[in-house]
Amino acid sequence: MSFFAELKRRNVFRVGIAYVVGGWLLLQLTDVLSQLLDLPDVVGRVIVLLVAIGLPVALFFAWAFEMTPEGVKREKDVDRSQSITNVTGQKLNNVIIGVLVVALGYFAIDKFILGPGSAQPGTDHFSQAAAGQPIDHGEKSALSPVEAKPSSTEAHKADKSIAVLPFTNRSPNADDAYFTDGVHDDLLTQLAKIDAFSVISRTSVLEYRDTAKNLKQIGEELGVGNIMEGAVQRSGNRVRINVQLIDAISDEHLWAEVYDRELTTENLFDIQSEIAKSIASALEATLTDSEIANVSAVPTENVAAYELYLQGKRFALGETEIGFDTAVELYREALKLDPEFKLAWVGLAYAYISNYWTYGANPADRDMARDAIDKAIAIDPDFPELYMAEGSYAYWGLLDYDTALLNLDKAIALMPSNAEAHMWKGWASRRAGLWDQAIDSMQMAVKLNPRVAFNLLELGATLSYFRRYEEAQKFIEAAYKLEPDNYWAKSYLADLALRVNGDTDRASTLMVGAQHTNDMGFLFPYWNTQMMTGHFDAALDIAQKWSVDWEIDVKSINLRENLIAISMKALGNNAEAMVSAREALSRIAQKKLQGLDDHRIAAAELEAYAILGDQQKVSELVKKVLTMKPADAVEDFNVRYRIAQNYAYAGMHGESIATLDALLSGIGPISVPWLELDPAFNNIRNEPDFIAMLEPHR
Repeated sequence: MSFFAELKRRNVFRVGIAYVVGGWLLLQLTDVLSQLLDLPDVVGRVIVLLVAIGLPVALFFAWAFEMTPEGVKREKDVDRSQSITNVTGQKLNNVIIGVLVVALGYFAIDKFILGPGSAQPGTDHFSQAAAGQPIDHGEKSALSPVEAKPSSTEAHKADKSIAVLPFTNRSPNADDAYFTDGVHDDLLTQLAKIDAFSVISRTSVLEYRDTAKNLKQIGEELGVGNIMEGAVQRSGNRVRINVQLIDAISDEHLWAEVYDRELTTENLFDIQSEIAKSIASALEATLTDSEIANVSAVPTENVAAYELYLQGKRFALGETEIGFDTAVELYREALKLDPEFKLAWVGLAYAYISNYWTYGANPADRDMARDAIDKAIAIDPDFPELYMAEGSYAYWGLLDYDTALLNLDKAIALMPSNAEAHMWKGWASRRAGLWDQAIDSMQMAVKLNPRVAFNLLELGATLSYFRRYEEAQKFIEAAYKLEPDNYWAKSYLADLALRVNGDTDRASTLMVGAQHTNDMGFLFPYWNTQMMTGHFDAALDIAQKWSVDWEIDVKSINLRENLIAISMKALGNNAEAMVSAREALSRIAQKKLQGLDDHRIAAAELEAYAILGDQQKVSELVKKVLTMKPADAVEDFNVRYRIAQNYAYAGMHGESIATLDALLSGIGPISVPWLELDPAFNNIRNEPDFIAMLEPHR
């Protein structure tokens, strides 16, 4: 008998087939249990190893031993005439058929019920993948980049846009959510440093946490071709991070991996580096040596300091005064643990300069920001987050837009997909009078952060300076659709309604409720809208409730007494308006004694003297304001428009009309419908010169 025939007689082939099919089912069972019980990655690998080792052992036993009615015997001890291998073989055939039926059933359920084509909205794709070994959907193993099907290969090569959805916190302690969010945020920051990728920013992906939308819908809304999902589990001194990259259109798995490491900052940033390299491989992108070095850099070796830093970032992202103050405390605690933690110094600088710009313009906050930046420079004078800090400090702290742009360009060169850097560049460019550059930068920021209402609003507002109202409307309406209860969106839409066609009804409706907020950023637009729509009593009510905490910011001063005076004048109560204007001058004198004497205080003084009708003082103060004001294209328009209003209040009609004519002829948001509503010009609205001035601009 030939060797092949003997293998067949001893059922070696049948045993081999039964073992392979059974081993495959065992691996699938391990896959499911790994997900349900959150077993360590090593369990799956051990099972694979044992199955592989067991195959030659099973084949050896099939060759060397035989089943008999008396039990298992060595094959050489069995009388060939008494052998029942044919009966045993038939039983093995039945076993193989049964196992194959189970396997085919499992494959059908996985392919047609749980597979990509029928994934339910909100499905966590990690439920379809084992620890380190995703279920096979006819693709290559997801442990290495998957070659896309021929129909989508070219699309993957061309589309390197990525959205990283918020990571799932799988830690037993819910308080570890900040850690999970921090890892997610840091990964986005690192990926944004890679030129080959176009990475959607954190703010735009946050709304998809626990979403019911499927990946294709998310991809369409964010304008990306690829989506990454992830989960973080922290347990004691270990961390486990699951990630996978998915084609947003076809739902194909392009790559996946599970990282199970000791919890050290070095390991965390190693994981981020490995993820970046794997994504590049999956999307056929090339990383430069400097990019790899950037994403691999470990900012601190102190895990506790890193955790405090992540908590500080979380509070700062809320952009409230309390949030910034809390972030300052957390960053300082982190720096006590690691004084060389450069990112914590940068975070500290940002918290201080944000407080300076947004909440009171306290010079001490600006000085503390400068000190923190200098500490970071002493550690490392060349890293992207430092240039962002320098840019924000020059912009918000010094109103030095040229220096801000120089640093922001350096930051963008090192973080090309950082939407925040592009938006900062847009703001600084706008104030520097580089309008085309401002629009280009804001458009890039919106592309990288498409679901952020404020960015859409700012782009729309910038377009309105060119009186490109149709385009402006598109972006502002998009922001309003995203956040219909957002008072910024409402105020921008109200302004646009007044500028485009003088629609006072819509403007009034949009601003309903803003009077109940306690934020000057909302209340001042509300006051302004009430003035423009003729609701002077409502404007006066807001002015009388105006808090001294809201009066001063970096750009301007809005004294309570001046707002009351302007509201009174619109109501026709000229005597009361003059009383309030004199009270304003008394307040201004006090502020001068306190050392405040710049273009802002001069502009407030100008406003009071205009209400009083002192034309000589108005002329003197106009010159002073124009001489002292910083070079700022946005504020230049605002200052000149207020000058035109004050000329009108003071009865200097010719000067007011000439100023308005120049403003209408240049870049700026005012329009003929706007001027026809502004009560500041009530006394000159019917004058022939005013009417003639408006005519060419209709």
